[in-house]
Amino acid sequence: MRLVNQEGVEVERQRMAILRIIANSRRAVGSKVIARLLNENYGIVLSERGVRYHLNLMDERELTAKVSRRDGRVITPQGLAEIEDAMVADKVGFVIDRIELLSYQVTFNPSSRTGKVPINISLVSIKDLQAALKVMSAVLKVKLSASNLVAVAREGEKLGEMIVPEGRVAFATVCSLVINGALLKAGIPIDSRFGGILQFKNKVPLRFTDLIEYSGSSLDPSEIFISGQMTSVQEVLSRGNGKILANFREVPSICMDDVNSVFENLANAGINPPLITGDAGKPVCGVPVGLGKVGLVLIGGLNPVAAAVEAGLGITSKAMSGLIEYSELIDFRSVV
Repeated sequence: MRLVNQEGVEVERQRMAILRIIANSRRAVGSKVIARLLNENYGIVLSERGVRYHLNLMDERELTAKVSRRDGRVITPQGLAEIEDAMVADKVGFVIDRIELLSYQVTFNPSSRTGKVPINISLVSIKDLQAALKVMSAVLKVKLSASNLVAVAREGEKLGEMIVPEGRVAFATVCSLVINGALLKAGIPIDSRFGGILQFKNKVPLRFTDLIEYSGSSLDPSEIFISGQMTSVQEVLSRGNGKILANFREVPSICMDDVNSVFENLANAGINPPLITGDAGKPVCGVPVGLGKVGLVLIGGLNPVAAAVEAGLGITSKAMSGLIEYSELIDFRSVV
């Protein structure tokens, strides 16, 4: 009986992953694309035939609907509700799983400036674009983001796996997971612990006021903090006092020479280094650090977007949206 239950749970996880892929697509998506994204984004290996089997069952349950002869599907309102009511066990830890998968998939080589980097994608209405760019550029200018490199796509264009919807512009910022990926490629283990709100006082980082543990969360902390209006990035810019998005990582202290070498190479390629690098075994911004570990405070890649939301602009964001080629990124000053 235990084996049957375990198999049932795994099948349900596969179906929920398929539903999420269809929900995140801006157009009908077929079994071939779904099979590829299952492998890339969820680590699920399923044949096209297996995907079609699930799709047929979901059609019968009216969770999805076929819109073309080539088995393209869209999600239905019932399907969206199903995602919202997904298994608790499937939701818990989803963020840390996503972090680990994307970190492994990063292929960026800072020396050659080639390969794929992780991004966050935000959607802004065309009418608000110039106002949003004005606010975001001020944040990027002072390097309160993972990088000053961005990517922009207009309606109907593709950015990562997203087709930009009508009336919108997609704005991609580099995700701080680029540092995870670079360290892993150098053979350096890194532990992603928290996403948080970092308080500044007199232009100096003071402490974390809020923390969400990745391993126990089903939602990205940055999205939660932005939607909850818990940041004051513009106050940090204007007065030196306020709160920004930041992430907390740990690396072995014995690796610090190699870690710093990686950070230097990343900086030369336009990736901002950690805001704070602590000392072995010592707390950083109020967060305790494990024995033989060094704490790192990484700047949140969505801080420019947080500032725009503070300004009253309607922007929707998806952290850790996927990967794009480094060559697709441009300096933010080329956009404004």
